[in-house]
Amino acid sequence: MADVLESMFFLEGLSEAAEPPPDAETVTVHLTFTGNPPGCFQMRLACPAALTIAADFLGEDAESLTAQQSTDVTLELANMICGAVLSRTESSASFRLDTPQIVPQGTGQHVPDEKTRYTVETGSGTLTVAIQMETPICLPTERYAS
Repeated sequence: MADVLESMFFLEGLSEAAEPPPDAETVTVHLTFTGNPPGCFQMRLACPAALTIAADFLGEDAESLTAQQSTDVTLELANMICGAVLSRTESSASFRLDTPQIVPQGTGQHVPDEKTRYTVETGSGTLTVAIQMETPICLPTERYAS
């Protein structure tokens, strides 16, 4: 996550932070992926951080951005972070990422409880990512003795 934020969004010196409460002003992005193993990814970003990150990425002033520009950059951020995490954790596997979607407030779509979760402070709000990878029933290397 830090590599993507540093190289593409000019955010450096990120520090680990506590996850924001459920009622905090955030935007949540969810995407699923197929591959071996399949799973889902979720990103929750403080609204002020979403605006700042979008402005930095686009080289614009935050005040001049439209809501659509901020949303588009937030979706792309989720796509980039998910791809980076998958390429580092399962480097020999191929994955297909579905289109990231904004989760409407209060819909309850979430990553299951058994997941890897990480939260950082961006300087303008928190960013939390969570990933859940399903475990295949039979691993390709398993053999049955006869």
